[in-house]
Order: sequence, then C-alpha cells, then structure tokens
Amino acid sequence: MLCGLVGIVCSLLAPAASAATPCNAPPALKARLAARPSAQAYVDTGNWFADQKLFSCAVDDFAQAAKLQPQSASIAYLWGLSLYSAGHDEAALVPLHRAAKLDPSDIRPHLALGAALDRLKRPSDAEVEWRAALAIDADSSTALDSLTQDLIARKDYASVVALLERPVTSGERSPQQNLNLGLAYVGQARLGDAARVLREALNTAPDSLQIADELALVLMLLGREHEAYAVFDLALQKHPDDRPTQVLYLRAMVSSHSEKAAQYAQQLLAAMPGNREVLYLNGVLASNDGNLQQARAYFERSIALHADYGPAHTALGNTLSSQGDLRGAKEQLERGIALGDDPPDSEYALARILRSLGETGEAQKRLLRYQQMKNAQTGVTQAAGKAESADQAMAAGNFTQAAATYRDAIASDPDEPLLHYKLSKALDRLHDDAGEEAELQQAIRLDPNLAEAQNQLGYLAARGGDPARAEAFFRAAVQASPSYVVAWVNLAATLASEEKWTEAKQAVDRALAIDPDNAAARQLNQAVMARQSSP
Repeated sequence: MLCGLVGIVCSLLAPAASAATPCNAPPALKARLAARPSAQAYVDTGNWFADQKLFSCAVDDFAQAAKLQPQSASIAYLWGLSLYSAGHDEAALVPLHRAAKLDPSDIRPHLALGAALDRLKRPSDAEVEWRAALAIDADSSTALDSLTQDLIARKDYASVVALLERPVTSGERSPQQNLNLGLAYVGQARLGDAARVLREALNTAPDSLQIADELALVLMLLGREHEAYAVFDLALQKHPDDRPTQVLYLRAMVSSHSEKAAQYAQQLLAAMPGNREVLYLNGVLASNDGNLQQARAYFERSIALHADYGPAHTALGNTLSSQGDLRGAKEQLERGIALGDDPPDSEYALARILRSLGETGEAQKRLLRYQQMKNAQTGVTQAAGKAESADQAMAAGNFTQAAATYRDAIASDPDEPLLHYKLSKALDRLHDDAGEEAELQQAIRLDPNLAEAQNQLGYLAARGGDPARAEAFFRAAVQASPSYVVAWVNLAATLASEEKWTEAKQAVDRALAIDPDNAAARQLNQAVMARQSSP
C-alpha cells in the first residue's frame, strides 16, 4: 500500500521518479491487468510503483482505478497522494478534496491536503485542512506539528499557546510541538516558560539540535550562560560535526566574554576558514585583545568572502577608526548601517568620524539618531524589568501594585502594545472599566493584530449592551488569530444575540472545529440549532 499509514511522512521524504524513469511493472501485474483491467488490479500496480518510489508511474494506475470506481474514497486518496508525492501539488488537490468529501471520517486526505497546500505557499488554506484533521483526531501529531509551524511563521503566538499549552487527550506533546510552544513563549516574551518547555522537549528528544540550540539561546537571554554552555556541550557531544551549532556556541562565548572563546574560535577557524561569522568573531576577539592589525585582517577576509555581512563592515570601520583611517572607517560604517547592522554605537562612532572630517551637519544628524536609539533602547530595557515585577505582583494578587508598575513600564516604553494589554488586565481586576478600555484601545492602535485585546474589547462592548460593536471587535480578533477559540465562541454568542442564526452557526462550527470538546461551544451549538429548528 502507498505509505500505508495515517501519517504521510514517508511520502514527504521520498523522492519522486524522474520523467525519464520507465514504468515497467512486474510481469505478473502486467498479465493481470491485460487479462482483467479492474480497479483493484490498477490499485495493486499503483501500490507496487509507490513502494518503489516511482510515484509518477503510480499516478497513472491510480487515475485509471479512479475512473473505474469514482465513488471510492480510498482510491481517490491514493491517486491524490501519488500526485503529491510526485511533486504535482496543484493537481493533487482535486482527488484529495474528493476523497475527503466521499469519506468525512478519514483523516488522511486532510493531512495530505494540508501538506500540499503548505508546499504551494497557501498556509491559510492549509490551516483549514489541519483543523479538519484535528476535528477527526484532536491528538494528530502531523496536524498539530504542521499547523503550529504555520502559526509560528505568521507570528500568531497566542493560537500556538492555545493549541499546545494543554494537550487535548494524550497529555503529551511531540518534540516539534514542544519546540513550537517554546518559540511561541519567546514570541510572547515569556522566557521562563520557554526555557521550561524547551528543557522538557530536550529531555524527550535529546538528539534534537534545533531544540538544543533554541534552549541555549533562551538561557543566554535569561543570563544563564553556564547552563547554555552545558546545553551546547551536550548537543555537540552527540553531533560533533554540526557547524551551525558550533558557530552559535562561539557566538554565545564571545558575547559573554568566556575565557574559552579564543581557543574555540581558532579551532573553528581551522575547520571553517571560509565562514564569514567565524572570521568576524575571531576579529572581535583580536580587537578585544588590542591586536588591531590582526582584527582588521579577519574582518577584511570576512568581507572579501561575503560582502553583504553588515557586522564585519561595522567592525572593520571601528578598527580603521582606531588606526586613524577616518575615510575608510566612514565608508565601512556607512556600509554596515546600510546592510542593517545599525546599533546605537554605530551611529555614535560615525558621528564622531564625520565631525573629525569636518562634516558637522551630517555628524549632528547621526548624533541625534544615536540619542534617540539609545533612549529607546534604555526605555525598553527598563520597561522589561518593571513588567517582570508587575507580572509577579499580578500572580500574587496585588493588582494595585501591578497596575502602578505596569504604568511605570509604559512610561519607559510607551509604544509596546503588550504592556498596555497587561495594564488593562490589572485594571480589569480593579474594576476600572474606563481605564481598562482606554488601555485596550491603545494596545490595538499600536498592534491591530493583538487578538486578546480585540476580544476583551468585544467582551466589554457586549457587557455594555452594544452587540454591533462587540461583533466588530470579535471579528477583528478571529481575523488576527483564526485559531482563537474563545473569540469564535464570543462571536457566535454575539451573533446569536443579534438573531443572526446562520452566521452564529458558522462561528460556533468554527469553534468546534478548533476544539471539539469545548463545553461553551457545544452548549451554544445546541442552543443555536434549537433556535434554527424552531418555527
């Protein structure tokens, strides 16, 4: 049988046959087809080709079988899967959709459709299929892995957390799901939760370099360098030749000024003499030691091999400045900034060089930009610390203190929408409705896709007796986060209150497709169906 599994991993990994591959089935299968060309005979031949990974050959036989038995969901699925496995994603959609329609209980067509649509760069359509698969099997690893990867790609972190924070039935997450949940926590600035989940993920999948690298990066962000080093060491014990992890480890060592960095940098340079970042990091270490000529040589080699690497241009500019080559330094710093390497220090260094060269007007502009960037950077850092204290106050139930500390954080970083949303939650617990709504409005002004804020505004509008306004906010919430089941339930309830029964049923159906066991959605579904059936 073609892949003979609920999952489709085998077809994802299998190479398709080339166009020049002859489609020669064994004599016994050929004779059987010649004597009696039944649908089953074509299926058996197609399965033989699929087992040989000759998917282009299998396509023709499954197509013939489908002509003879057009109502067979299984044959339609095999035909679609063989097209997908042969790389004909667009053509695979028709038979796979047909298979799903013929047998709504079969998860396999939805999994194959989701994979094909993802490969066609149609993630919104793929999400529909992953959702349909989860409605059949809420613990489908293939569907959860792929859906949450799509959600991470569009930065819909809230939906990933909603899907994965509490596994539906099994109580377990796959390694990919743990990684995706960790990434979502990072996206929500919940670094402690990210470290916990990624640590759990690494315990269950100790050979995963991707999980190890992400965990080490999170630990570095938390200032836990020695724990990060231990993770890197364990990962490289298992995969001693993995160059991306080696470079990541060196970067962590250099940024934390590890005494082991210089020796490790030389080891990697010997193994990877053409790696732009290894050359750059060796240059940084040489510069830190005061060996400017050696640093310059490393930076110039990095740029010669990879002219678009901004950090090397910036570092070379600073080195040339120290050596007195101001025009060369100006050129390199401008190039680094143009390539996106634009920290405040680069602007300050360039301003000083421009002033020394007599370009005072341009120097003043750069200095002003430096001051703006530095103030913003300082404000973000201060706000992060204050927000963490406010989070702790919220967890302890001290909502007055939390609100005051969130306000302090906002004063340092007024354009961070998440801070306004967090303050709104504290004000909600203090029953300050006007203040809560004002902060929610500010949050969505800064980020219209902050689904939680849109949903809460909808709740406030509904509670205030304005269902039309509530509906608009709930629609904005589900548009920003199509997996946000709470918002779908709220939208359905609001539509029902407006007696928009058809739309209410569509919304509650969407909620149940996301979470079939959601008690509020099931209760609301019964009420809507009863109202629709009443005269």
